[in-house]
Amino acid sequence: YGSNYNGSAIFKRSPTGEESTFTGGLNTPNGLAFAADGNLIAVDNQGNRIYRVFPDGTKEIFIAPIQGPSGILREYDSDTLIVTSYTTDKIWKIAPDSSVTEYLTHPEFNGPVGLCYDDEKNLYVANFNDRKIFKVTPDGEISLFAHPPLGQYIGFIAYANGYLYATAMNAHKIYRIDPDGNYSVWLGSTAGTADGDASSARFNQPNGIRASFTGDTLYVSDFGSKRVRMITDLNGTVATQNAERPDWQVTVAPNPARTHTRIAFVLPRAEQLRLEVIDEQGHPIGSLVPERHYSAGRHEYNWNTEGVAAGIYLLKLRSADGEIWTEKVILVE
Repeated sequence: YGSNYNGSAIFKRSPTGEESTFTGGLNTPNGLAFAADGNLIAVDNQGNRIYRVFPDGTKEIFIAPIQGPSGILREYDSDTLIVTSYTTDKIWKIAPDSSVTEYLTHPEFNGPVGLCYDDEKNLYVANFNDRKIFKVTPDGEISLFAHPPLGQYIGFIAYANGYLYATAMNAHKIYRIDPDGNYSVWLGSTAGTADGDASSARFNQPNGIRASFTGDTLYVSDFGSKRVRMITDLNGTVATQNAERPDWQVTVAPNPARTHTRIAFVLPRAEQLRLEVIDEQGHPIGSLVPERHYSAGRHEYNWNTEGVAAGIYLLKLRSADGEIWTEKVILVE
């Protein structure tokens, strides 16, 4: 799904490549997020509204008026939505019943738009106007995380495999930022639309950015060219922290699964691990195993999938030092 900020529509692209107008009649559609009930929540920035869009493309006003909403994200492991206000420099929380509460303010928020989470449940907030990116810990502590120098604006941000990615709109570049806040120009140079490897790919005002739920692909919307670009094989082409799978001998069976599946892994040494499940929209649906210490050897966990909607899910087994094993699981009715 993608929004046309200078138009009025939200577009949909199917897995087979078919493109269609999903809904229309908005003023300046911007941020998009799926609610826990599966409906799409669409932010109308200058329309000062937030819409709920149903699977058939019909829509209703979810919240109005709300001043300058821009970015939107579902809170980690929650039904609550988090929304940035570009005009008031505030971050709001919105409950499923559409009640709005002020969540975060900071004297250096300056046109906040982009939002994303990392694996440690830290929230990141990016200023559109001055490119400052802030880190918000789970206990609410706010600190400046990074301040890339190039370009006039930072569009949106995304997280994948230990790194933060940010679009530098007017610089036609994409930044990569490590866990310590060190940044570098990862892709792009002058304006263009050329595809290719890191040395030849060009962007034209990249704005939106989203990681696939498997973490191996980034999708980037070019505001200038009206195209959606795809950066593939992320783990294989970028020197991420977790390019190599850890030797944990993970097995998941049965897969596809109907009522349950068994997850087994063998650790060559003791590890601090947690096991999470992520849906196709990239939202955590819960921790199967809370983070704890595991001894070396074989461990098993039986996941009871009764009551979980059919679909494709991602199992993510993560160690305290950042190693990650991911595995797709298909649940059938």
